[in-house]
Amino acid sequence: MSFTPPANELILQAFPQIQNLTPLDQGGFKVVYRTTIGGKEEAFKLIQIPTPTGIPDADAFKHELIGRVRREVGALARCVGPEIVKLGSLPLTPATIAGADYIAYSEEFLDGTDLWKLLNSGMAKPPEPELKLLFLTLLKAIQELWGKGYIHRDIKPLNVMKLKTETRQFVLLDLGIAYSVQETALTAFPGYRDPVATFRYLAPELMNPNFRETIDYRSDLYTAAMTVFEYGAQQHPLAEDRDDRMKTISRALRQPPKQFATLRPDLCPDFCQTIDQMLKKKPALRPANLSSLISRME
Repeated sequence: MSFTPPANELILQAFPQIQNLTPLDQGGFKVVYRTTIGGKEEAFKLIQIPTPTGIPDADAFKHELIGRVRREVGALARCVGPEIVKLGSLPLTPATIAGADYIAYSEEFLDGTDLWKLLNSGMAKPPEPELKLLFLTLLKAIQELWGKGYIHRDIKPLNVMKLKTETRQFVLLDLGIAYSVQETALTAFPGYRDPVATFRYLAPELMNPNFRETIDYRSDLYTAAMTVFEYGAQQHPLAEDRDDRMKTISRALRQPPKQFATLRPDLCPDFCQTIDQMLKKKPALRPANLSSLISRME
């Protein structure tokens, strides 16, 4: 589902703090612009608050969407490590534009390209040091999020930026469907809806209707390994491009993933085995000690 963003001049009238707008990305009810605030480049995120029709409780869905945006901003405000994108100078701000309700905020502008675009650009397979750095970056991001009570739930190539700087090469984005183990669940009518997730990168345990009782950071370890695997091998460990959603879910639940070393025999066997272990179907079979994993990668 998508929407048509309002005209730039209307956005600029509603948010006089920003000086210009260059579209960067759009999906669902959200559009992201490159902008300037106070003389500094930032990423401006504008989210439409829809008015659903034909459903039993439209207010519940609006509450869920607003709650997810607030949770994302709150989580980002608590994260201080360089592995996770930082908030910008525009706080969460509501606005009405051309009769429609919106909520907006800004993040730091990251000069780089997401891994999904790189995967589709015909790039050469990345070398081992780059893959290990990507993996280490994701592990540190997972550790910080878990330490503050969050599971990202949507680690995937599209949500990882590769930057044009040596000191900070990878950054994790988009906590839009992050799960909090400390806050009230946000999903409206969870018993009647599919999991809030990107199915191509869905940890198998999240298909369990009662996943909220046992979920922890090991779901993020699964999707982090899947991201490293796909970026390094230029193949998804399970899904095929021609698969529909149900086939993708079936593969995640039942089919063993490809072996990383089979597609990248040039890599260190221990590194490949670690990635493969992260892709075990049962969370209990994935490495449990984050600090030890990070120490090994360092």
